[in-house]
Amino acid sequence: LVYYGPAFLQNMGNDEAVKRLGLLAEIYRSARELWPAEVAKAAVNVTIRIDMIKSLSVSAMHEATAKGDVWLLVKHNETEAFVEQGTKRKLNKMIATSQNFQVLDLACLNAYDA
Repeated sequence: LVYYGPAFLQNMGNDEAVKRLGLLAEIYRSARELWPAEVAKAAVNVTIRIDMIKSLSVSAMHEATAKGDVWLLVKHNETEAFVEQGTKRKLNKMIATSQNFQVLDLACLNAYDA
């Protein structure tokens, strides 16, 4: 379940729908990396929280990346992860403490440029 997924799509503003959908696809891809498919866990549900980006434009996310921040999908427990904006210092700390996360690849959205 991507919590706030519908709100993210409804708050498109000037964003192209294809870029918003592409970003959701990247979030799903990252979630699958954190929770690989396993037959034994077919009935288990996880929640991906995108509160932090539900009102942001894709260009605002790119601006944050251009300033040196990264967008992360951070696993907080066995059934929940959050999209978070982080600095490289935060990223290094997460690596040092072996926290499970995926860096969201916003470059994938460039494929949708006209």
